Amino acid sequence: MSKFMSFACRLAIVLAVALRAGAQAQEPPPMAAPPPERSVGGHVGIATPLVTVTSDDTTNIGDDFVIANPVGVSVKISERLVIDFEMIVQNPVDPRGESSLVIDPGVVYGAGPVALGLRVASVIGAPANVGVIPLVNKGLVDLGGGATWFVEAAFPTFLRSDPDPDLTLDVVLHTGIGF
Repeated sequence: MSKFMSFACRLAIVLAVALRAGAQAQEPPPMAAPPPERSVGGHVGIATPLVTVTSDDTTNIGDDFVIANPVGVSVKISERLVIDFEMIVQNPVDPRGESSLVIDPGVVYGAGPVALGLRVASVIGAPANVGVIPLVNKGLVDLGGGATWFVEAAFPTFLRSDPDPDLTLDVVLHTGIGF
């Protein structure tokens, strides 16, 4: 009987090891980790100044109609903070005029239902100028695939050194697609 018990114990051990190995092989593979959140994005849009206030005059969209095309590349620094490298091509429609290029990098902070930002700007090819652009951005519709239709209010404020220094403030409506 001892040979039979020894054989039975060995057989039980072999079966236990085999069953355990088979059970492990049948377990589903672990879930794949979610893809990392995108750290580079951007936006394209269309904008127009609604009101322009200068040191000696105020105009509105009916007096001076400009179509601007902002394009930006964004780098996500943290969950809520983005550095945005934006360029804007501005085209005066009425009255007609020369197109201009504005370079305006800045930071945008996701503050819950809206994003708040601040840009530093310069109009390329114009007399010496510097601007700051505070903004409020609101996502309207999630378009899927990481894209969002947004609306933004921007308040470009420029100091220009034309023959006489001039301070201007614009109220700009901007809409576009962020991705």
